[in-house]
Amino acid sequence: MIVFHFAVLYIIYRYMHCFFDTVRVSRGRDLEAYALYLAAVCLVDALPAAPPVKFITDSLFLYLLAQIYHGTQGKKLLAAALIQGMNLFGEALSVYMLYDCKVDGNYGRGMYYIIFLLMYLCERVMEKFCIRNIKEDASLKHWDLLVFLPVISVSVLFVLITFETKSRYIGSAVSAGMICLNLIVFYICDELVGAYIKLKERAIMARQLESYSNQLSVVMRSEEKVRGLRHDLKHHLGEISVLAERGQVHEIAAYVRDMQENLLNEGEYASSGNADIDSLVNLMIERARRELGSVRCRVCVPQELDISAFDWNIILGNLMDNAIDAAKKSEDRLLQLKVHYRKGMLFIELKNSYSGELLRTQERYLSTKDYDRSDESQVHGLGLRNVGQIVEKYNGSMEIDDAGGIFEVRILMYVSVRDKEQ
Repeated sequence: MIVFHFAVLYIIYRYMHCFFDTVRVSRGRDLEAYALYLAAVCLVDALPAAPPVKFITDSLFLYLLAQIYHGTQGKKLLAAALIQGMNLFGEALSVYMLYDCKVDGNYGRGMYYIIFLLMYLCERVMEKFCIRNIKEDASLKHWDLLVFLPVISVSVLFVLITFETKSRYIGSAVSAGMICLNLIVFYICDELVGAYIKLKERAIMARQLESYSNQLSVVMRSEEKVRGLRHDLKHHLGEISVLAERGQVHEIAAYVRDMQENLLNEGEYASSGNADIDSLVNLMIERARRELGSVRCRVCVPQELDISAFDWNIILGNLMDNAIDAAKKSEDRLLQLKVHYRKGMLFIELKNSYSGELLRTQERYLSTKDYDRSDESQVHGLGLRNVGQIVEKYNGSMEIDDAGGIFEVRILMYVSVRDKEQ
């Protein structure tokens, strides 16, 4: 029996690694948690308790086991219910298949092999086709309600057992049907999650293309001004020489300032040399300049900073979108952005004014953008959540302060600088 428990533990391990990102969990903590789970299950199995009690206890142990992984409580509850349900369906199906094969009231050890085989096949199908995208934190609204699918399916199975259905065909059909039903529903939901992720990636790519297009226009305007200055440089130098011969120092300074102002590009607010961040910041600040009253921007980062354009778009795109939308509804209409890099640490500070009350829960801020307030499903805070995920990816931290009508986000991330030869 202990060998069978080890076999089931292996299946549970595979399920958990399909549901959750296991990179953040150390191998030692992983082994300790599974060892405790196995000991608890074996202890309960040795006690003279009724099968429903053991089922509920095992489900609770699975839920506790899921706590070592990063994810919402609803997702952990779903994982526990699905694993327990699918394993129970596999056990029930094998029992009904061997219903007429009892010897002295027992099925023999062969039944355990069949149970494990069915559990393993269910896990492989689920892993291969049904929960490929569910590991992503960004998913469907209210997908946690999927927990009711295995719960209801298990309830149907318990009703079947309670009424002591002795027909192996009915029992096998119901058990197999419940397995297929769960697989099909989770496959459909997983496809919807995958479609949502692709739409989000397309939206980010569209903004990235827009920012690159804007940056190209900025560079072309700058290049045009440089060509114009080069063309008239002989005349400018001649005028400066005449002023110098006359000793008109103030006039020379004024003339040089005029030349500098002529070279300034109105659409270029960031010129750090890092194309990814410059293009995005220039695009967003240009929008902020059009819609807000006071806009300040300072960017000082290495040209070869090792952070992808995709991650830049998620961080600055979401933060700047939210900041501009909130600031333009306030009286001050203020926005300040500061991005700088020092000794392997990237600092991002964004401040914006806002008016009214912020919507928030204990865990996160909620969106204050226009939405149908009768539809609670539209209230969400995915922007800051997505930013938080990228910050965690770079082992960073994010602090938020909303005192005094100023919403301030401070981000610290550990980012290296790429070798120029790479």
